[in-house]
Amino acid sequence: MEMSTDLILNHRQITSKITRLAWQIFENNMDEETIWIAGIDQRGMDIADLITAELSKISQQQIRVMSIVIDRKNFEPNFFSDHSLSDLKDAVVIVVDDVLNSGKTIFSAMLPMLQHQVAKIQVAVLASRSHRLFPVRADFVGISMATTLQEHLNFDNSNPADLKLTLS
Repeated sequence: MEMSTDLILNHRQITSKITRLAWQIFENNMDEETIWIAGIDQRGMDIADLITAELSKISQQQIRVMSIVIDRKNFEPNFFSDHSLSDLKDAVVIVVDDVLNSGKTIFSAMLPMLQHQVAKIQVAVLASRSHRLFPVRADFVGISMATTLQEHLNFDNSNPADLKLTLS
């Protein structure tokens, strides 16, 4: 039996949500000299890049980008950046992912940042579900949806000119 797929957000709606997320991040951190944007895995990094582009349009702040790749076997994060991670000391970090479900992925990504004595960690997601198993909440949310455990929200970034968020 084939599962149906429902379009939740189309490209235009996602673009609008990203712009709103960028403004919220700016408004909540306007006194900061530097903001780190940390995208989780490929889909989170795609959202992080879009947010970074929007922040660059509205802010004179220095934006530093970091990619976090989660090893799904043991949920260990690997950090990649053009900047030294020691620069995270006293920094504001926005952890970005496509969908917040249980909170495990974001929680795993945040824990090592504490070793670098960050000043503040905030979370931005395109979509948030209501199935928290870990103490993580998003500070900036594009859309919140209550879904069943059997349903899945999928951010389709296979065509950058036609981004989609679907429910299956």
